Amino acid sequence: MSNGYSLDGKTILITGGSGTWGREFTQQILSEVRAGEIRIYSRGEYHQVEMRRAFQDEKRLKFIIGDVRDRARLAAATRGTDAIVHLAALKHVPVVEENPWEALQTNTIGSQNVVETAMANGVERVLFVSSDKAVDPLNFYGISKLAAERLFLAGNQEGSRTRFVVFRAGNVMGSAGSVIPVFQQQLVYLNKLTLTDPKMTRFFMAKRDAVRLALDALRIGVGAEIFIPKMKAATLDLLSRIMLENLGDSQAKIERIDVRPGEKCAELLISRNEIDRTRELRTMWVVLPFFPPRELQMRYRRAGPVTFTEYSSDAAQQFSREELESLLREEGFLSQEIPSPASPLYFRKNASVFH
Repeated sequence: MSNGYSLDGKTILITGGSGTWGREFTQQILSEVRAGEIRIYSRGEYHQVEMRRAFQDEKRLKFIIGDVRDRARLAAATRGTDAIVHLAALKHVPVVEENPWEALQTNTIGSQNVVETAMANGVERVLFVSSDKAVDPLNFYGISKLAAERLFLAGNQEGSRTRFVVFRAGNVMGSAGSVIPVFQQQLVYLNKLTLTDPKMTRFFMAKRDAVRLALDALRIGVGAEIFIPKMKAATLDLLSRIMLENLGDSQAKIERIDVRPGEKCAELLISRNEIDRTRELRTMWVVLPFFPPRELQMRYRRAGPVTFTEYSSDAAQQFSREELESLLREEGFLSQEIPSPASPLYFRKNASVFH
């Protein structure tokens, strides 16, 4: 399959660009693409200042304070843009459950604002980074992301030249507030970790690998596809034991806590209702729309169907202990050095938010 769309010389807007995913997208684009300009669009003033200092690339990086809820501001930021990577979202499940209207405005209405401003400004390609929570959603975060997926896919039917594709992934190591950095912080600062159900399974992938595949999806996508990376999974029991043994001392312990509202025992990246439309690529799966146009049919005519009934973390290929421990070490999560500005005092005072 050809590389398709080229980002060389293009102006690229990244919504939520000062977050974990946004920084990795920026790093890879700057390293691998002769991009004309990368526009970092986000609400976080301090995170933008940190990012500006870290990257030191005033020629190619432009920082814009803005919210995807603000359609006029987003439209102004989108003018002259060739491609968009849409990352901005409220994503922490308990917070979204307690603030559903706020999440709807950002995750769903904000996504529709991206769709409409992209079409109005003649953007060529738009990539939406979705979540496993959007598959058979159990919580409001998943509902808001599923709705956003559908809005993006529908954008391909509007008759504009803008092409929209979706990249749906599970846990990416290092994503803010996700389980691995939380376990690391708890063990380093508190010498314990809090665990819901050790039998829970989760997909895991290094941040650099997930973003590399997402950029591949942006390049090869025709429009209206959902790309899912091939990911391995592990139980929380295995993950917690590896981290406890590497980061805790003889007094370290695992404290059991209740499952959070809306939390699943296993992650699901492709549902049984999508299987008939799923095709296998070398490093990803691709879910086609219900009625794929001829261009899509031709692009994936050599891609074979899948044999499984759904793609879940309890049925997917599992990490061996050695594989998972090696990946955690390589990514810096078995180190006592926390890659976070939070101090031990701050962490102890706010420990509940890390559960």
